[in-house]
Amino acid sequence: MTDRMERIRLLTEIARAMLASGADADQLAQELLRRTDSPISAIKAVADATGMGLGDAKWVVHRNLNPQVRKAAEGLWDELLDGVRKLQESSDVPHQHSD
Repeated sequence: MTDRMERIRLLTEIARAMLASGADADQLAQELLRRTDSPISAIKAVADATGMGLGDAKWVVHRNLNPQVRKAAEGLWDELLDGVRKLQESSDVPHQHSD
């Protein structure tokens, strides 16, 4: 098992124990972010522990990030989505072949 997978497994166990004690998703995210420097690992652990989708878990974790980190992460996410849109738009344009 890779270190990353092991870290996510341990974070998921922590999250499940917190859920059993009555914690909500925001409390899970806050605690997991204290225990790891990887928001991606926290997102996966929140999703695995709660059963929510990765998209929903992403928003829970992002809203609990340090404001500066959140701003940077949201900027990267926006750039990624913009890149995907541009790629889709370019693939929608019919290509002319010179025969």
